[in-house]
Amino acid sequence: MKRTLIAASLLALPAVLPAQGLGDMGVILAPHSTVYTITSPAGGKRSVAQTAIPLVFTLPVNERLSIDLSTAYAVTDVIADGNSVSAIKGLTDTQLRGNFTLGDRLLVFTVGLNLPTGQYTIPEGQQEAAGQIGNDFLGYPISSMGNGFAGTGGVAFARALGNWNVAGGASIRKSTEFAAYSVANAEFRFTPADEYRVNVGLDRPVGDGQVQLGLSYSAFGEDLADTTSYSTGDRLIASGSYSFPVRSTSVFLSGWNLMRLSGQQLGGDAPPENVLNLAGGVSFTAKEILIQPNVELRLWQVDGVKAGNLINTGVRLRFSAGKFSFYPQVGYSIGSLYSLQDGSADDVTGIRSSLTIRWN
Repeated sequence: MKRTLIAASLLALPAVLPAQGLGDMGVILAPHSTVYTITSPAGGKRSVAQTAIPLVFTLPVNERLSIDLSTAYAVTDVIADGNSVSAIKGLTDTQLRGNFTLGDRLLVFTVGLNLPTGQYTIPEGQQEAAGQIGNDFLGYPISSMGNGFAGTGGVAFARALGNWNVAGGASIRKSTEFAAYSVANAEFRFTPADEYRVNVGLDRPVGDGQVQLGLSYSAFGEDLADTTSYSTGDRLIASGSYSFPVRSTSVFLSGWNLMRLSGQQLGGDAPPENVLNLAGGVSFTAKEILIQPNVELRLWQVDGVKAGNLINTGVRLRFSAGKFSFYPQVGYSIGSLYSLQDGSADDVTGIRSSLTIRWN
């Protein structure tokens, strides 16, 4: 049944292409490079480097229906004291999604499939690299090499209420079992928990600027690892931003807070975590190039105990050439990771770069 659904989904895409032609298709290529280095007071040094190349195709079939297809190729390497100790590379899963709009974009229905084109049954030598990238605090471009076959259905609406624009949505994601990793030639099966998500968003003009607010709650069932079930904890994400002009520049301030509630993991209880991110930047144009320098402060707590802090600085550019739009970006990070047992700190530095290219 799984193979039938995958084949049908892929065959459906070329079937709708003639509706408006390939000239209406959009393509996004976004290579990223991220390296975080952790240095202990004793002098030990450990780096996790990832190069990722996401690729997205978008197609407006007609005024109401649009389809997009996305995947990525990623290489992750864990380096300890100058030597590679764990590495994983390959294609990630592929996401196929369709959006259908009703009522002048006031109501949108979404159906998505996660197609298992990524790497599964990860051997022991690659498990550290695969596990390091799933960190909410550091945030790698690709956080998982594969999550198995899954389907998502959702609905969203938007309408104006006075000076406010209000949007809301709900979705459900259903996943299936897959062989997640292998230890001593024995496969361990894993079934991700079902996810139920509710989102609310608001925005309105304030003076010459704009305010946006958002809230998302994700509730999870129980993951099943081999014969053991556990829950990693529900998630609540609050976000907000304010942008306004100052002379010839635009100023933007933003923040988000990720709260993961307590749950269970294979080794026992999973304590609650909180990641807070505050950001600010400016935007101005020089010779038709949009320039956006920015700075972020990120704070991480686990069960109320300080676990990390990070300062991210960077600059992003935007310029166009014909049908192509280019978004190069570079950034540098510095901070600390703290032991939850004795509070000792390891230094963290990071370098990030990306080049997003859009054609349509």
